[in-house]
Amino acid sequence: MKTAMAVVAMSLVLLTASVVQGTEVYWTPAHQLAPQGWSNHVMAGDLDGDGDYDVSLMGPQYWNVGTPQLPEWEEAAESPYEGVESCDFRDGALGDLDDDGDLDLVITCYDEHLRFYRNTGTPQVPSWDYEPAMFDSVDTVSGGAEPYLVDLDADDDLDILVACAFGYVVLYMENVGTPSTPEWADRSTILTVGPGSYPRIALGDIDGDADPDLVCVTRTSAPQTWENIGTPEAFEFVENPSMLVGVTEPAWGKGIELFDVDADGDPDLLIMYYLGENFLYLNEGATPVRSTSWSCIKALYR
Repeated sequence: MKTAMAVVAMSLVLLTASVVQGTEVYWTPAHQLAPQGWSNHVMAGDLDGDGDYDVSLMGPQYWNVGTPQLPEWEEAAESPYEGVESCDFRDGALGDLDDDGDLDLVITCYDEHLRFYRNTGTPQVPSWDYEPAMFDSVDTVSGGAEPYLVDLDADDDLDILVACAFGYVVLYMENVGTPSTPEWADRSTILTVGPGSYPRIALGDIDGDADPDLVCVTRTSAPQTWENIGTPEAFEFVENPSMLVGVTEPAWGKGIELFDVDADGDPDLLIMYYLGENFLYLNEGATPVRSTSWSCIKALYR
């Protein structure tokens, strides 16, 4: 009996040791590498097919004329979004929604609808065709919302998250179709962010565990982060401030994006601030930290 109790006690000790590990990510300021331009929104993607990320403010466009390891930004003389509707509170997301090797575009406006623009050009020279039927099955979303394209369930197609200005919730629309022919299933609210007005979100594997984590900033609150403690196939987001160690400013923001600025294999953090003063942090990797989160404990019993 004592032996059995000892085994149980030892198991509990081992279990406790295994669940007190959370994730802390260290960030290094590299603001000199940030594109400096004013915007209410930011998104990144290789729009000219040269192998590095470009940055779009859905107004000014900044081409990376440097290298994938050391960006150098040049403002475009002409917008690459000719033909895309201009509207109040326009926000966008880039992603290959038809699996043809170039980036397509999803935008929102203040009128609460998602809009799809298929890239019928090339990976080097985009051209946009509006296709309203793409989101016929999707209910309207809260005005002033921001879309984000990410494979949230590891099935090799892009899903859509929408951060809503009114209610500060993140809605999830799962792609239940294929990588080339999306179909959408409304999975409702998965997260409440903020508090603050006009939340902006971005997703990426911050801590190197092969699933996407989520960062957020609002116009009245500092950056926040939610660690995905689930699996690549079944997400579970838990707020974890430890994943923003080193991110000391700004106190609020108008846009946020995760993308690999220095081509070292992890996503870096760009935060759009005020009147073009923007902040960039390099991801210096994850280290274990102590955590007593019950959500971490629950994750062991999936």
